[in-house]
Amino acid sequence: MAVGVLVIFSAQMALELIISGYPLNRLSAISPNEAREFLNLLNSKLIQAMGVVLIAVGLAVPLTANMYSLKFLDFFIRNPVNAAALIFVVFANLSGLWASYCLKSTVIPIFQLHLVFILTITSLVLVVPYLFYVFRFLHPNTLLHLLEKEVKTCLKAALQENGAVENRQRVAETLEHIANISIRSVDRSDRNTAIESVLTLERVARDYWAIKEKLSPLWFEADQNFFLGFSSLAVQEMDRSRSWVEMKLYYQFFEVIRAACPRMPELTSTIAKGLRKLGLEITSLNDPALRELVVEYFNTFIRLAINRRDVRSLFIVFDQYRNFAEALNEKFPEQALEIAYYFEYYGQVAREQQMPFAVEAVAHDLGALVQHAWEAKASNCQRLLQRFLHFDQHGSSVLAGVKKAQAILASYFLHTGQTEPAALIRESFRGREPAFIQTLKEDLLQVTRQKYWEVSERRMNIDFIPVHQREKLEEFFNSLLKGQEG
Repeated sequence: MAVGVLVIFSAQMALELIISGYPLNRLSAISPNEAREFLNLLNSKLIQAMGVVLIAVGLAVPLTANMYSLKFLDFFIRNPVNAAALIFVVFANLSGLWASYCLKSTVIPIFQLHLVFILTITSLVLVVPYLFYVFRFLHPNTLLHLLEKEVKTCLKAALQENGAVENRQRVAETLEHIANISIRSVDRSDRNTAIESVLTLERVARDYWAIKEKLSPLWFEADQNFFLGFSSLAVQEMDRSRSWVEMKLYYQFFEVIRAACPRMPELTSTIAKGLRKLGLEITSLNDPALRELVVEYFNTFIRLAINRRDVRSLFIVFDQYRNFAEALNEKFPEQALEIAYYFEYYGQVAREQQMPFAVEAVAHDLGALVQHAWEAKASNCQRLLQRFLHFDQHGSSVLAGVKKAQAILASYFLHTGQTEPAALIRESFRGREPAFIQTLKEDLLQVTRQKYWEVSERRMNIDFIPVHQREKLEEFFNSLLKGQEG
């Protein structure tokens, strides 16, 4: 822009000289009065430029910091472009003031006059691009990028000798700032920024795990000030398991999901998916304490959704929880079996809270987990099946959705020629009314679309039966009805 302005002004001057025929040497001559008027004009323009910059900065920066995070102020002050722009407009105004002081009735400070002229042109030309820069700088994604960069810088510094203790505090605070941006975005229904904050936390976790083994033992000493709501015993346990960073980061997930549930299901889905992905990273899989931490936070998310009676969030979180359990099952069958127990436990809690759809959704997820284990011929497949059959033994009433999930699993067993587990499921239907069984049969066979007829997070209908299993499902129900008649 500066070069363009210079070219335009030079062309204007050349045309003026050609058209008017005014001598160039006389054009550069100036009297003291003309110089004073010119300086007054330049100073007024400099003041205007400085006013525009300071007003824009003085209004936009605090407002944005108040909306997202006070960390904005720190980053803005430390940014070299912002510092240079503010110093430049102040210096330009001081130069104009000094030139006015040096101008006398008999002395014209030619160099200073030209300097102020150049500074004025430069200030006016740079106002617009600098305002664009400020507004882009104040975008929340820019702040997230800077916070992520700060974490990387702190981690790199922590690798140095005596750098662990100082940088632990900065990392803990930065994680809180990232989560705060997401929480405040939820308050303003800014979905994109809220989701980007969660994705930033994901990337930070991976960056940390990339260098975790290189950090000194001092780094892993959890500070009680990082976890003011936790007991001293809990903090000591983090010391032993070297997991305070993961606990801090996952707790930020929890803080965000508390704000999102039930207001922003897309954010809940992002958090649950992020927890699953991080739980399946190599570092997490190989560390029993981290695997346990992921399970604990999934359970915490579920408890929150039940307490708030947010069935949609339950539906979302259990989907990711099941996927996590399926991925664990091959190497860690005992932990997958433990998760199956939690499915049953929270299904019972949802039943007590009068949330029947949640109970039925959990039953379908548990049935899918059992089927996955049998397909993989996992060592715990029999115990998972027993847990699933035990699912509907709580409460006085039988939920149709739970029995549908069991019937779907039975059709899989029959299709694959596994009559023994199918017989166990058939036994769980003993004593049910023929009308009830007939209704289940008709409802399940009625579903011919794999995709649900409304748009949901999973998109797939949990009652859908694959074509190759439909005949076996009908066979299963027919055998039940014949048994009831007998």
